[in-house]
Amino acid sequence: MELEGFNSQFFQAEAIDHCVVLRFHAGPLNEESNIEELGRSLFQLIDQHGCHRIAIDLSETSFITSSVLGKLISLHRRLHRSSGRLVLFGLQAPVESVMRRSNLYEYFRITECLETGLAWLDSTE
Repeated sequence: MELEGFNSQFFQAEAIDHCVVLRFHAGPLNEESNIEELGRSLFQLIDQHGCHRIAIDLSETSFITSSVLGKLISLHRRLHRSSGRLVLFGLQAPVESVMRRSNLYEYFRITECLETGLAWLDSTE
């Protein structure tokens, strides 16, 4: 897994052990005009960089749209098909509320912090 040359306007990507941690930039994820570009950035990690264990830090995200949730669902499905894993962590209350109302809180693996998320990604569960 090599992240050299990878760049996204939506998040910073960092390789930690055999995982990739995505730290979304501060603010809401609601720029509808940029949703397709966000999806391309996420899927590029799998398709071009071979990332199969991804942790997403949403601690700086104050709001999330259904379109962004759709991209996260697609990312989860792509990873699942390739025996990969996705974990979300650091959800702010408004984002957690949207996920619960959308019945996605149980769909995704959600942890409180990066360390717990990385431990789950590395487990054989």
